[in-house]
Amino acid sequence: MDTDMARKDLIPDWLTAARGLAAVAILALTLIGPAALRAVAFLLLLGWTTDMVDGRLARRWDKDPTWIGEHEFHIDMLMVLSSAVFLILTGLVPPLPAVGYLVGGTAISLGVLHWSGEFLRFKSVTMLLAFPWVFLPFVIALWHDPVVAYVGLMWVAAALVTDWRRFTGVVGDFLSGARAFFRRP
Repeated sequence: MDTDMARKDLIPDWLTAARGLAAVAILALTLIGPAALRAVAFLLLLGWTTDMVDGRLARRWDKDPTWIGEHEFHIDMLMVLSSAVFLILTGLVPPLPAVGYLVGGTAISLGVLHWSGEFLRFKSVTMLLAFPWVFLPFVIALWHDPVVAYVGLMWVAAALVTDWRRFTGVVGDFLSGARAFFRRP
C-alpha cells in the first residue's frame, strides 16, 4: 500500500477520534459554565458531522475496521455523556433527576448487555436512553441562546436531506435492536 493510500485510510479514524476530543473539550467547557452552551452545541454539531462522514468514507474506500472503528459507538456515547455532564455541572438541568437518569440508564444498558450478551440489543437500548441527551442542549438553548437552537434544527434538516439513507439505516438498526430486545436470548 502506498503512503497516500495509507494516510487516506486513516481519515475515517481521525474523524471518529475527533469526537473523542470534542467530548474532552466539552468537559473542559464546564469550567466556563452555562455561557459555554453555544460552544458545546457547536462541538456537538461538529461531532455529529464527523459521524456522518467517517462511516461513509470508510465504506467508500472499503477500509478494514480498526480498533477506533470498532468502538465508534462507544466514542459517540462518550460525546453524548460529556454533554450531559456539562448540562448537569453547569446547572442547566436539575442535577438529582439528571444523575438518576444517567445512573439508571447506564445500569439498564449494562444489564441488557450482560443479560443478552448481544451488542445489537445493548446498542438499541443505549440509543433509546441517550436520545434525550442528544437533543437536550439544543432544547435548553431555546431559552438561553435561541440562535443555537435554530442552527441545530437547520443542521438536522440539512443532515436529513443530504443523508436520508444513513438516517433510515440508523433508525433501522435501532428498530432491529428493539425487536431483538423482545426476543428471548
